[in-house]
Amino acid sequence: MKTRNYSATIVIDPSGSEGSSNEMIPKLTEAIAQSDGEVNKVVELGQHDFAYPIKKNFTKGTYLQFEITGSPDTPGKIKEKLRLEKKVDRILIECSN
Repeated sequence: MKTRNYSATIVIDPSGSEGSSNEMIPKLTEAIAQSDGEVNKVVELGQHDFAYPIKKNFTKGTYLQFEITGSPDTPGKIKEKLRLEKKVDRILIECSN
């Protein structure tokens, strides 16, 4: 099966002591590995305000960008796995080939 390169931007909720970006990066990396993906690089993009907040008390998020190598079905597996994670708010995965 052909492998592809992906860029995944994941927004996490910065509130609360649990789930800071330093704690979430290894957790997200492991979830990506369990979804048949290989993390090549992680960049913390910092906190940014949302243009359109969905929740009243959740107006900004911490953005993390992962460079991933995986099969064509890896993005779907990653989204399904991270959908259950409470601290993950938004996921955008793009093919970079």
